[in-house]
Amino acid sequence: MKKNLKGLTDDELQKEYRDKSIIFSIFLGLIIVMVISSIITLFMSSIMANTFLPLAFLPLLLIFWKQFNNVKKEMKSRNIMKNG
Repeated sequence: MKKNLKGLTDDELQKEYRDKSIIFSIFLGLIIVMVISSIITLFMSSIMANTFLPLAFLPLLLIFWKQFNNVKKEMKSRNIMKNG
């Protein structure tokens, strides 16, 4: 469900930013672990189904990244970004 970021208060927007950054960071970490395990599996044995799992989850990572950047842009437009 898409939220209207303009309608959120500053506190709600900061909470949204915190939540999106945590979700994006965890998912990015999982993708990195999957890529590393795929590379190891590829060298240890042949190509298996889990070799292509990072590619399957890449669209989700891009969606999370876009949502995170939208919240970040809204915070910058309101001048409530704490760091960077």
